[in-house]
Amino acid sequence: MAFVPVTSTPVVPPSPRTRELAGLLSKVLDEYTKAHPATTNSEIRDAVRMAQMSVGKGSSSAAVIVSLGLGILVAGLMAALLFYRSASGEGGGDFEIGPILPMIIMGLIVFLGLVMVAVKKRM
Repeated sequence: MAFVPVTSTPVVPPSPRTRELAGLLSKVLDEYTKAHPATTNSEIRDAVRMAQMSVGKGSSSAAVIVSLGLGILVAGLMAALLFYRSASGEGGGDFEIGPILPMIIMGLIVFLGLVMVAVKKRM
């Protein structure tokens, strides 16, 4: 039988700020559920999730914008290089798309993926 070492990660106690924030959130949720007794746990979970998304929106949207910009820049450079090679007559003067077709398809897939991420972040 093989020996498989099992290491447990130590449990780090929450920081004082984390405990304070948890206490404040608990108070707000208690007050809200007392004022609106029909509030369900799923509504509370959804509200907390929405609050988390609104707090972290700035950094993730900046990352999406930067990645989209880089993707468009790379696609533009590849297209310019492709058309420059075909216009300058390198490679015997004839233009063959066959050898670079997989690269074009991969570029389109990456670009569409970036667009889908941007659209999802906007929603």
